[in-house]
Amino acid sequence: MAIREKEPFILGNEENLALPSLAQTVIFVFTSAGIWVGLATSLQEIVKENDIYLRERLVNLNLFAYLKSKISVLSILAFLQTILMVGVILVAFSPPESETISWLAGVTITTFLTLFASLCLGLMTSATVKNSTQANSALPLLLLPQIIFSGVLFKIEGFGKYLSWSMISRWSVGAYGSLVNINSLVPKVKVLPDSTKIEAPFKITEVYNPDWSNLSLNWQMLLLHSLIYLAITWMMQKRKDII
Repeated sequence: MAIREKEPFILGNEENLALPSLAQTVIFVFTSAGIWVGLATSLQEIVKENDIYLRERLVNLNLFAYLKSKISVLSILAFLQTILMVGVILVAFSPPESETISWLAGVTITTFLTLFASLCLGLMTSATVKNSTQANSALPLLLLPQIIFSGVLFKIEGFGKYLSWSMISRWSVGAYGSLVNINSLVPKVKVLPDSTKIEAPFKITEVYNPDWSNLSLNWQMLLLHSLIYLAITWMMQKRKDII
């Protein structure tokens, strides 16, 4: 509703220097919402059951079965949350012309993978902290790096570029940006009669390349993040047997 009079994903008849930045801001909101919802949903899932878990492990509770039950329920919840979020996106914004996959399928897959990776990060954190208070306190500490290293608010260069690869937000924004094809929204360089060049403040970047290889890479990285978080979750839970 805040930008209901604008079409952030559609290139109009007249060039708009602010359009690429607006589109990037909107997909950043998509990503931030997905990460926040995913973390808030899962941060308490394991730590709130620590006493029950330790007691049941003494009578041969299977760790894989325990984690499988968590992942199954949270995956269903992530799917329902995806439907709600995608529904809002479809109603609020006109769909861009994607060069790789339909807008509906692409935004659904990206939203679900963002939510799922965030859920796995929340489970890992929940298995690491000692109590519910620490879990709640971890939420802003997890969100801030995701925001800072997403590549939207700041230009990430040098070591920060590689650090951003460890962030869910980097790959989620990349996938959304590829679907929207933000690079196509960047106006062409204008040359004035005195040969002065006027370039758009937003620069074309390979992060938003609209080809299938870039889109699939972002999805694969979101899946890789999920697997790494789940593996660490398993190790943290297994470590509790030793303690």
